[in-house]
Amino acid sequence: MVFDTITTEEKFFNFEHPKTYTYLGLTIGMFAFVIISINKVYLEFDFIETIFYPVAVISFITFIASVFFTMFSKEDILINYTGYLKITSDEFIIDKEKINFTDVISIKLSVDDYEGRAKNTHSSIRPMYSIGVNNFVEIATDDKKIEKQIQICSLRETHLISDFLSAQIVKNKFTKANPKQLIAIFTDKFKKTTAARNYIAEQIKNKKIKTVEGLLLMNYSSDEEVKELRKKYNFN
Repeated sequence: MVFDTITTEEKFFNFEHPKTYTYLGLTIGMFAFVIISINKVYLEFDFIETIFYPVAVISFITFIASVFFTMFSKEDILINYTGYLKITSDEFIIDKEKINFTDVISIKLSVDDYEGRAKNTHSSIRPMYSIGVNNFVEIATDDKKIEKQIQICSLRETHLISDFLSAQIVKNKFTKANPKQLIAIFTDKFKKTTAARNYIAEQIKNKKIKTVEGLLLMNYSSDEEVKELRKKYNFN
């Protein structure tokens, strides 16, 4: 599995994105409204109203229209491609640097963002759809710590990376890492698999996880299933 590693920065004034016209329309419209209000109270110049009334109207129309288009747009973020992250069945390869799973003492995975995900459903002045850049992989060994931001293009890819790493975890390839941290990578669906539950049961028997906590991590569905799991794995 190969992913682009990136850095990002949010664009503020990009005239190709409707978000810019949202802010400009609101700012200019409010400015024109203030000028008109001051003129009515203090100045009473006809030419000011002649100029600024159309400006205010056009600005607010622009604001309303751009809000509508912004609602259905993607994030306006500049992506800088810095390299790649490759995950094999035994190691991470980051820009040609290899890190074997057996050397990893800590791993954190946050990969729930993907291109096209509806992320902003409460505010109409910000883009609704993600471009899939809010994903991070943090890997630590005894002598180094590496954090990479990656872009993910589809929901399927978020599942693939989690499930692929989970499949390596249950094969006990991450011998130095904390089991709780590794299990945190499992999806709720994967936790219900026999392989995942066998792995969690092994950690319970090795006293690395408490029994009740381990059962919760197995993502059981009912009290009856808990009884079955206790019986299957001989938990007291």
